[in-house]
Amino acid sequence: MEWSLPVKERWFCPWCYAWTELGYRPKEVARPQYEPVNRRWERAESPDLPEDVAHGYGYFGSTLCGIERGSLSASPYRWVPEWPDACPGCKKAAVVIDERWPAEMRGGKRINPVPPPGSDWPPF
Repeated sequence: MEWSLPVKERWFCPWCYAWTELGYRPKEVARPQYEPVNRRWERAESPDLPEDVAHGYGYFGSTLCGIERGSLSASPYRWVPEWPDACPGCKKAAVVIDERWPAEMRGGKRINPVPPPGSDWPPF
């Protein structure tokens, strides 16, 4: 089963890679809970990447280690840094990003984001 929900705004944090999506219905907010490094990332795929090295997809059109390709996308498969073919640069970046997640957002806790200045959210 595939769900397709309309998204009005999407905010990404380039520092900790958290994301928040605001939908078209009032007060509709989706955001991930904290996930540990080995359950957080998708594998990057592109015909321009070597097949013998698994790179993590970094949400911003590049791998976690910084490789950018026009054909780069997230695969439907998880990237696991403990696997022997995982890119060392992606592993290092994933650990650094993981350390940036605030302690109060770990363990299933959620924090409601404050809309950025100038945002028309919430629309009431």
